[in-house]
Amino acid sequence: MKKIICLLLSIAVIVSLCGCGSENTESINFSQEVTIVKMPSPPKCKTTDDVSVVNEVIAVLGKIEKSPIEDENINGGWSIMIKLNIDGQSFNYTIGGVFTDSDGKQYYVTNGDEIEKKITEIYNKIDAPEVDYP
Repeated sequence: MKKIICLLLSIAVIVSLCGCGSENTESINFSQEVTIVKMPSPPKCKTTDDVSVVNEVIAVLGKIEKSPIEDENINGGWSIMIKLNIDGQSFNYTIGGVFTDSDGKQYYVTNGDEIEKKITEIYNKIDAPEVDYP
């Protein structure tokens, strides 16, 4: 998980530096977007392509203190879902009774309340309309 986050942050830094060179360099089209979905039911969501918000969400995901769950699959429910789209690749995470990463692997989270609070703060700052999640 941390490797993916570090990779995504590295890509973001490289892309931001690419535009600072000579005028002969080709423009690189790098897209990133985050959708944060919040419960209670019916779920509401906000979506943004603001780079600073995307990077902030990735940084918070990197601070999750987790330990693997030995069972195959636990239906712990979720209160927050994060959908990241980075340069055409999608990553989905849920946070709640357990944390589920983009590969479907589940973890117990020791700082879940703190993470949910930080993601909620980011959600509230997003300058986008809140809509029903499909």
